[in-house]
Amino acid sequence: MNFGITPKKGAVTDEMPSRSAPIIERAPLPIIEVNGPDHLISYVNSAFCNLVGKTRDQLMGKGFSEIVCGGDQCVPILNKVYETGAAVTHVQPDDSETDPAYWLYAMWPALDENERPAGVIIQLAKATRFRQNVTAMNEALLIAGLRQHELTDEAEQLNVKLQAAQAEISHHAANLERDVNQRTAELRESIRSLESLTYTMAHDLRAPIRAMSGLTEALLEDVPLNATGKQYAAGIHKAAMRMDELINDLLDYGQLTHISFPTHVVDLRIEIGEVLAGIAETIKTTHAEIRIREPLPLVFGNKTLLCQVFSNLILNAIKFVAPGTVPKVLIYAETRDATVRFWVEDNGIGIAPEHHNRIFGVFQRLHTTSAFPGTGVGLAIIKTAMDRMSGDVGLESAHSGSRFWIELPKVI
Repeated sequence: MNFGITPKKGAVTDEMPSRSAPIIERAPLPIIEVNGPDHLISYVNSAFCNLVGKTRDQLMGKGFSEIVCGGDQCVPILNKVYETGAAVTHVQPDDSETDPAYWLYAMWPALDENERPAGVIIQLAKATRFRQNVTAMNEALLIAGLRQHELTDEAEQLNVKLQAAQAEISHHAANLERDVNQRTAELRESIRSLESLTYTMAHDLRAPIRAMSGLTEALLEDVPLNATGKQYAAGIHKAAMRMDELINDLLDYGQLTHISFPTHVVDLRIEIGEVLAGIAETIKTTHAEIRIREPLPLVFGNKTLLCQVFSNLILNAIKFVAPGTVPKVLIYAETRDATVRFWVEDNGIGIAPEHHNRIFGVFQRLHTTSAFPGTGVGLAIIKTAMDRMSGDVGLESAHSGSRFWIELPKVI
């Protein structure tokens, strides 16, 4: 690469020798340029002047061997660069220092307009304790290599331990999964057995309860009793009727847990119509007002379960009103992304928010039977029925009126 025009052989000038000189002048490393076979200094930068402790005027035109200690030993190398145009590096001991010191050279040719060497550019630096530093670096590299080997061995040992730990964890996980599956199966079997037992007991209790109810009716009609006897017999009959109602609810609840209920497309306009026909006497007796706001979209569910769900919801809406209040019930639907939510809204006494979760449990009552007759199983039946249809149930209520909702997959 051409570094610019070099002055003629033997010429000495204070001017910078090439276009690269401004760049070299600002370089942080000491740089000089020598010309001709005598290697006379034609340019020095400020860093070189600081290195040797002389001004530019004191250096210009001098031979290189005169200004650097041991510079005469570098002359053969300068000759080689000047003659061949090949760049070289060189380390030259400085015997003038008490502590070991070295001159570090980088030399490359300065070319004339014909691309022939006209001089040599030299970058140099002075390093003290160079060989000691190199030795220390080599020792550090050796120690680092040994340490790397040790760390590699440790890493391999840790990897073996990690693999063993992972294998042990996998073994324990497999055993845990097997135990969980086994215990889950046992628990499900226990629940099925308990549900079957509950259903059987409730079924078997119906006969004696109905016998008790029939006998007390006969006692009241056919046997002369005084006022106290009639009061006792009436109490027995009332208790038997309530027990029969409870057993019927338990049987309905038990059927939900161990009988298959396949789902299919259901038109709730038809099913709710059948429910209202079935409870027409109650509606008439209570003067209840039932309104249905259409449309009621088609959904996937089970007709039998949905009839039971809406029957329980509507009867509860009619029953749980303040004394002297005409029950008003509104049934409507909201279409969502993949489901339809059906609402049953009433003007009843409402349900406090703290009771919203527990009322769907079996035998959960918020009022006495004297205030509002019932068994406390109706909402549990609704919750279980919705679970069996992969649906959901909930409510919104405070202290006046309730809005129960059920949600089912819609027919697309």
